[in-house]
Amino acid sequence: MELARSGMHGFSGARLRRYRQALDMTMADLADAAEVSEATVSAWETGRAAPTPPSLKRVADVLRVTVPDLAPIQEGRMTLSDLRALAGLTQAEAARELGISATVLGRIEKGRKDYDKDRVASMAKLYGVKSSVVKAVWERDRATRQEYIRRL
Repeated sequence: MELARSGMHGFSGARLRRYRQALDMTMADLADAAEVSEATVSAWETGRAAPTPPSLKRVADVLRVTVPDLAPIQEGRMTLSDLRALAGLTQAEAARELGISATVLGRIEKGRKDYDKDRVASMAKLYGVKSSVVKAVWERDRATRQEYIRRL
């Protein structure tokens, strides 16, 4: 299934439904608490749509779980945009907090910028992960991009 760019990679509607039902919460209850429509919750649970990172963060908070509980991503497949999204941030929000433009952050997330130690530390702090995680993911994203360019 192809999701909109703003949708959360790795999101599982089935997990959302299980966590919601475990709390005996209706779709309407979750929608009201997360400040979205009931139709939106239904679309998420049925896989027709995925929440944006900020919406997913609100939902996780309401359900008293973490974003990774609702959007599990294998460690070796994690990207920089996944780390940002798991922190509940849009690209624009993260860029603003990092003091860079969304364009620059987009280039970093697409593996188009070389590793930068200072940015790694800032990103790690903002995303709530260790610098070593950001560094490893950044380097993997960069290597993936370079391999893609070599094959063109």
